[in-house]
Amino acid sequence: MNSRAVVDSETSDKYLRIASISIALYDYIITLPAEWRFYRSQSSIFNLSIACILFILIRYVSIIVMLVSNYGNFATNFTQETCQHYYMMAPIFKVIQTMVSQVILGVRTWNIARRNRRIGMVLVLLFFTSITLEWFTNMFARIPVVVDGNCTPGNSGKTLSAWLYYVIAMMYDLVILTISTTHLLQYDILSSRLERVVKVLMYDGIGYLVVLTGSNILNIVLYRESNVQTQVIISNFRIPWKLNAMSVHFYD
Repeated sequence: MNSRAVVDSETSDKYLRIASISIALYDYIITLPAEWRFYRSQSSIFNLSIACILFILIRYVSIIVMLVSNYGNFATNFTQETCQHYYMMAPIFKVIQTMVSQVILGVRTWNIARRNRRIGMVLVLLFFTSITLEWFTNMFARIPVVVDGNCTPGNSGKTLSAWLYYVIAMMYDLVILTISTTHLLQYDILSSRLERVVKVLMYDGIGYLVVLTGSNILNIVLYRESNVQTQVIISNFRIPWKLNAMSVHFYD
């Protein structure tokens, strides 16, 4: 890949990052009233519900991922030595973010399945299998890459394993949302209110799957097409903000 192509790739990535930051900021602002209602509905600040805790975690862990990833990308004062202490932070927080989102999807699906014990065991097995593979694929053969003073995590292996992280995340989302949608279709709707709730849950699930699958496919394509210097810049571009809306609709 020639130098001009690398520059074009880096420029495109910066536009993508700015776009994702803008979406995140917009989502944060418009969901502040729902967040405030969520907090006020709690009996005590020391007795938060699981729903509220998960909402806080996905909301603010996602913000941390954005800050850590974009700081490393836009910074101009990193050296190879200082990057050694920073480059793994973005991948670590990215997997933590994914774990929280998968817990939310799992709890949502378990509740939709009327807390069926067998479904619960399947969900737990899927969760631990998924996060084990995600930690491995996202951490394996990582190296610090410093380009013009920024600091990003590269992949030194002959086979780029980090892109498999997105494949695993997509598979988990697909399986979990298939289970929840199947159970939603089995509900015997006796009132218009219940019908509205089922529709909201179904549309939220489908919307989440479309948005996250689209962003993960974009990550895979960009990651596979880029070289070792530019692949690490785009690997953290993801849109987790649909999950905030899902959480608000499901728990509000």
